[in-house]
Amino acid sequence: MVNLSLLILKAAMIASSCLIIGLGSNLIRARHIPWFYAQASEITVSGQKIPFVTIEEAENLINDPLAVFIDTREEKDYMLGHVSGALFLSPEEKENRFPGIEPLITPNMKLILYCYGPECDMAEKVSAFLINFGYTNIVIMNEGYAAWEKKGLATEKSSRSKR
Repeated sequence: MVNLSLLILKAAMIASSCLIIGLGSNLIRARHIPWFYAQASEITVSGQKIPFVTIEEAENLINDPLAVFIDTREEKDYMLGHVSGALFLSPEEKENRFPGIEPLITPNMKLILYCYGPECDMAEKVSAFLINFGYTNIVIMNEGYAAWEKKGLATEKSSRSKR
Protein backbone atom coordinates (compact mmCIF):
# COMPACT_ATOMS: atom_id res chain seq x y z
CA MET A 1 0.00 0.00 0.00
CA VAL A 2 2.89 2.32 0.77
CA ASN A 3 4.39 1.74 -2.69
CA LEU A 4 1.09 2.60 -4.41
CA SER A 5 0.73 5.80 -2.39
CA LEU A 6 4.33 6.76 -3.19
CA LEU A 7 3.76 6.03 -6.88
CA ILE A 8 0.60 8.21 -6.95
CA LEU A 9 2.45 11.03 -5.15
CA LYS A 10 5.33 10.90 -7.65
CA ALA A 11 2.91 10.89 -10.60
CA ALA A 12 1.06 13.90 -9.15
CA MET A 13 4.35 15.75 -8.66
CA ILE A 14 5.42 15.05 -12.26
CA ALA A 15 2.02 16.13 -13.61
CA SER A 16 2.09 19.32 -11.52
CA SER A 17 5.61 20.14 -12.70
CA CYS A 18 4.60 19.64 -16.34
CA LEU A 19 1.54 21.82 -15.85
CA ILE A 20 3.56 24.63 -14.27
CA ILE A 21 6.23 24.48 -17.00
CA GLY A 22 3.60 24.42 -19.76
CA LEU A 23 1.56 27.29 -18.36
CA GLY A 24 4.68 29.33 -17.62
CA SER A 25 6.11 28.89 -21.11
CA ASN A 26 2.75 29.80 -22.64
CA LEU A 27 2.70 33.05 -20.66
CA ILE A 28 6.14 34.19 -21.82
CA ARG A 29 5.68 33.35 -25.50
CA ALA A 30 4.92 36.27 -27.82
CA ARG A 31 2.15 34.28 -29.55
CA HIS A 32 0.68 32.38 -26.65
CA ILE A 33 -2.21 29.96 -26.81
CA PRO A 34 -5.35 31.74 -25.55
CA TRP A 35 -6.86 30.53 -22.31
CA PHE A 36 -10.35 30.49 -23.76
CA TYR A 37 -11.53 30.05 -27.33
CA ALA A 38 -12.77 33.28 -28.86
CA GLN A 39 -14.24 33.13 -32.33
CA ALA A 40 -12.68 35.56 -34.76
CA SER A 41 -14.77 38.53 -35.81
CA GLU A 42 -13.31 38.61 -39.31
CA ILE A 43 -11.09 36.78 -41.76
CA THR A 44 -8.64 38.08 -44.32
CA VAL A 45 -9.25 36.75 -47.83
CA SER A 46 -7.20 37.90 -50.81
CA GLY A 47 -5.88 40.79 -48.73
CA GLN A 48 -9.36 42.00 -47.78
CA LYS A 49 -10.89 41.74 -44.32
CA ILE A 50 -14.28 40.06 -44.39
CA PRO A 51 -16.36 40.32 -41.22
CA PHE A 52 -18.38 37.47 -39.79
CA VAL A 53 -22.00 38.34 -39.03
CA THR A 54 -24.37 36.63 -36.64
CA ILE A 55 -27.67 35.10 -37.66
CA GLU A 56 -29.44 38.12 -36.14
CA GLU A 57 -27.33 40.58 -38.14
CA ALA A 58 -27.94 38.61 -41.32
CA GLU A 59 -31.67 38.41 -40.59
CA ASN A 60 -31.79 42.22 -40.45
CA LEU A 61 -30.56 42.25 -44.07
CA ILE A 62 -33.08 39.77 -45.50
CA ASN A 63 -35.42 42.50 -46.80
CA ASP A 64 -32.71 44.97 -47.79
CA PRO A 65 -32.84 45.45 -51.59
CA LEU A 66 -29.07 46.09 -51.59
CA ALA A 67 -28.28 42.81 -49.83
CA VAL A 68 -28.03 39.39 -51.46
CA PHE A 69 -27.57 36.05 -49.75
CA ILE A 70 -25.28 33.60 -51.53
CA ASP A 71 -25.40 29.92 -50.63
CA THR A 72 -22.00 28.30 -51.15
CA ARG A 73 -22.95 24.76 -50.11
CA GLU A 74 -23.34 21.79 -52.43
CA GLU A 75 -26.18 22.08 -54.94
CA LYS A 76 -28.14 19.14 -53.52
CA ASP A 77 -28.25 20.88 -50.13
CA TYR A 78 -29.19 24.21 -51.69
CA MET A 79 -32.12 22.53 -53.44
CA LEU A 80 -33.29 20.90 -50.19
CA GLY A 81 -33.46 24.30 -48.51
CA HIS A 82 -31.74 27.69 -48.42
CA VAL A 83 -32.24 31.22 -47.14
CA SER A 84 -35.20 32.73 -49.00
CA GLY A 85 -34.01 34.44 -52.15
CA ALA A 86 -30.44 33.16 -51.84
CA LEU A 87 -28.42 32.66 -54.99
CA PHE A 88 -26.35 29.51 -55.46
CA LEU A 89 -22.60 29.75 -56.07
CA SER A 90 -20.50 26.84 -54.85
CA PRO A 91 -16.69 26.78 -54.95
CA GLU A 92 -16.69 23.85 -57.38
CA GLU A 93 -19.06 25.49 -59.86
CA LYS A 94 -18.29 29.19 -59.41
CA GLU A 95 -16.72 29.71 -62.84
CA ASN A 96 -19.68 28.12 -64.63
CA ARG A 97 -22.42 29.72 -62.51
CA PHE A 98 -21.02 33.22 -62.03
CA PRO A 99 -22.06 34.52 -65.48
CA GLY A 100 -25.66 33.67 -64.57
CA ILE A 101 -25.67 35.50 -61.25
CA GLU A 102 -23.37 38.38 -62.19
CA PRO A 103 -26.26 40.45 -63.63
CA LEU A 104 -28.14 40.00 -60.32
CA ILE A 105 -25.44 41.50 -58.11
CA THR A 106 -23.64 44.82 -58.26
CA PRO A 107 -20.40 45.84 -56.53
CA ASN A 108 -22.28 48.19 -54.17
CA MET A 109 -24.55 45.39 -52.87
CA LYS A 110 -23.83 43.68 -49.57
CA LEU A 111 -23.17 40.00 -50.25
CA ILE A 112 -23.94 37.67 -47.34
CA LEU A 113 -22.23 34.36 -47.98
CA TYR A 114 -22.90 31.24 -45.97
CA CYS A 115 -22.20 27.53 -46.01
CA TYR A 116 -22.53 24.74 -43.44
CA GLY A 117 -21.12 26.52 -40.37
CA PRO A 118 -17.92 27.67 -38.67
CA GLU A 119 -15.93 24.61 -39.76
CA CYS A 120 -16.78 25.15 -43.42
CA ASP A 121 -14.50 27.19 -45.71
CA MET A 122 -16.71 27.18 -48.81
CA ALA A 123 -17.91 30.77 -48.21
CA GLU A 124 -14.28 31.89 -47.90
CA LYS A 125 -13.39 30.27 -51.21
CA VAL A 126 -16.30 31.93 -53.00
CA SER A 127 -15.51 35.28 -51.38
CA ALA A 128 -11.94 35.09 -52.75
CA PHE A 129 -13.42 34.48 -56.20
CA LEU A 130 -15.82 37.43 -55.87
CA ILE A 131 -13.07 39.75 -54.61
CA ASN A 132 -11.17 39.07 -57.84
CA PHE A 133 -14.19 40.47 -59.71
CA GLY A 134 -14.26 43.67 -57.65
CA TYR A 135 -16.89 42.78 -55.04
CA THR A 136 -15.73 44.17 -51.71
CA ASN A 137 -18.90 44.50 -49.64
CA ILE A 138 -18.86 40.89 -48.46
CA VAL A 139 -19.73 39.37 -45.09
CA ILE A 140 -19.90 35.73 -44.01
CA MET A 141 -22.74 34.33 -41.91
CA ASN A 142 -20.42 32.06 -39.99
CA GLU A 143 -23.07 30.05 -38.15
CA GLY A 144 -24.29 28.68 -41.48
CA TYR A 145 -27.58 27.53 -42.91
CA ALA A 146 -28.38 24.95 -40.22
CA ALA A 147 -28.39 27.66 -37.54
CA TRP A 148 -30.56 29.89 -39.75
CA GLU A 149 -33.05 27.08 -40.26
CA LYS A 150 -32.98 26.10 -36.58
CA LYS A 151 -34.06 29.63 -35.65
CA GLY A 152 -37.08 29.22 -37.92
CA LEU A 153 -36.10 32.03 -40.27
CA ALA A 154 -37.26 32.40 -43.88
CA THR A 155 -36.22 29.47 -46.07
CA GLU A 156 -37.30 27.97 -49.37
CA LYS A 157 -36.66 24.88 -51.45
CA SER A 158 -35.81 24.72 -55.13
CA SER A 159 -36.57 22.25 -57.84
CA ARG A 160 -33.82 23.97 -59.83
CA SER A 161 -30.97 26.05 -58.52
CA LYS A 162 -30.97 29.75 -59.33
CA ARG A 163 -28.26 30.76 -61.71
